[in-house]
Amino acid sequence: MLATRVARVGREMTALWLAATAVTPRLDPPARRQLARRQAGRTLRALGARIRAFGTPPAADEPLLVVANHVSWLDVYAVGAHLDVRFVAKAETRSWPVAGTIMRGFDAIFIVRGSFRDAHRVKNAVASALRAGERVVAFPEATTTGGHHVRPFFGALFQAAIDARARVLPVAIRYPTPLGHPNPSAAFVDDMTFGASLLRVLRERDLRLELHWGPTLATEGTSRRVLAAMAHAWISDALATPRWVEAPRPRLRDRLSSGLAAGPFRFPPAAGTQPA
Repeated sequence: MLATRVARVGREMTALWLAATAVTPRLDPPARRQLARRQAGRTLRALGARIRAFGTPPAADEPLLVVANHVSWLDVYAVGAHLDVRFVAKAETRSWPVAGTIMRGFDAIFIVRGSFRDAHRVKNAVASALRAGERVVAFPEATTTGGHHVRPFFGALFQAAIDARARVLPVAIRYPTPLGHPNPSAAFVDDMTFGASLLRVLRERDLRLELHWGPTLATEGTSRRVLAAMAHAWISDALATPRWVEAPRPRLRDRLSSGLAAGPFRFPPAAGTQPA
């Protein structure tokens, strides 16, 4: 099972890399976004992810600043499989093998974390993309968490939406276990390497992914801090109550023990006969 999943993911990552290096330079931006969406969906299927979405996704023709909580590198595929978007990514990922090439090929906007000067540059780049009718995804926590809470949102990129007069779409992302708790296998935190995280995800036999679409937030007459607070509050509330919870299945040993306790199995009587 693991070997099969590794092979499938390897094929999809290779296809993504080839697309980023050989195909995307020949495509216009809308075609690159559509290709990225299709490939993101294929990658999630190769990983064996089960996805459920709640709420109403946005209309296809509106530029939006999409903001989400950040748990994992999987978040990019989660949102990217549903919307034609560009992503704001930390500058370090530009030099990652394979993944960095893919992000560059699909027009990621790289930001140097902790640099106010670069934040201003990226804010202008995002505003320009929004004015051009594009959708841009940002993770305003500026780091990942284990999925148990949402860190405060930085407001800098919300200013891009105000400047471009584009609305903001909050999206809550969750990776639940069958009991609704955050799945540690999905979290990409601390000093974990991408390779180690990918291996944990590949070993996860029940990878579940929830997307919660929020209401679009108008930006006229408000401030970036207010927008950040509103988006943070909505995402935190959406994650407060698990939606995808199932009763755990009993283990095979428990099911067999239960059957034995009920007595020996008997075939049903044949038609026209009375049971002994």
